[in-house]
Amino acid sequence: MVPRYTIASLISLIDDVLKITPSTPTSKIENIFLTSFGVLATPGLGVITITTDDPVKYMKWITNAVPVFKEAWGDNVVAFGICSPSSGAQMMGEHFIWSVSPSLSVGYASSNDVFQHAPSVREIQKISRSRTVERRDTYGIIKNTVSVYGEGETTAQYNLLSTPDDVQTYIKAISAMETAAAENGFGDIEVGVFEASGAGDRAGMVIASVQAPNLSRLGAFMDQRWSSWMSEASQEFPTLRTPEHEWVQTCTTLYSSN
Repeated sequence: MVPRYTIASLISLIDDVLKITPSTPTSKIENIFLTSFGVLATPGLGVITITTDDPVKYMKWITNAVPVFKEAWGDNVVAFGICSPSSGAQMMGEHFIWSVSPSLSVGYASSNDVFQHAPSVREIQKISRSRTVERRDTYGIIKNTVSVYGEGETTAQYNLLSTPDDVQTYIKAISAMETAAAENGFGDIEVGVFEASGAGDRAGMVIASVQAPNLSRLGAFMDQRWSSWMSEASQEFPTLRTPEHEWVQTCTTLYSSN
C-alpha cells in the first residue's frame, strides 16, 4: 500500500493553480505542475526476483541492510519489503524483493540508485554469493488498497497474473467482488492490481493481488469460491482475462515512510 492522496490534497492543488497570474514566476508555475500534479501519477512497484538456498540468512541480511539502502533511496522509495511464496513458485528458493515509488517516473529514474551508492554496493557484496538475481520487473499500481502496512508487519496474498481483455472492465469486476466480500464477512480482504510497465515477457499482463491479514484468513476467503455469493460475484472473470500464473505468498514490510 502506498500513500493515497486525499480530497484535501486535490483541493490544495486546485487552489495553487487558481492563484497563478500573468506575473507568477515561470519557476513557480513549473513547480506547481511538476510537483503538485504528482497526485495524478501512477505509483511504481519494482520487483527483483531472487533465488537462494539459505532463506534464513538472506532474510537476516536484507533486514539489516535496510538502513543503508535508505540513504540511497531518499524520498524515492516509500515502502520496501520481501515476499516468499508458499505455493506456486516458479523456482525453488524464490523470493521477491519489492519497492514502491511515488510514481513510475520516480521509479524508473531511481531504479539503480542503490547500485550507484557505494555503501549499498558494499552491503550487497556481502550476500552476492548466497543468492541469484533472476529478473527485475516494474509494475504500475493501478488499483490500490486501503490498508497501510507498517514496518515488521506480515500479510498473506493470493496473486493471479493474467492477460485482461480490458483492464478497466477487469478492475470494475474486482471492485464489485471486494464489495460482495465485505458484505459476506470478509471486510479484511482487499485486492490490489498491478499493471506490467516494464516486465519483459509479461507485457500486457496484470497481477490481481488478493491481500489478507494472514494465511488462515486468505484460505478462508479462497474457500468461498464455490459459495453462492462468490460464484455470482466472480462469474464474469472467465470472460474478462486469461490466467497465466498463480501463487500464494507471505509478504513482510521492512520499511515504510507512513
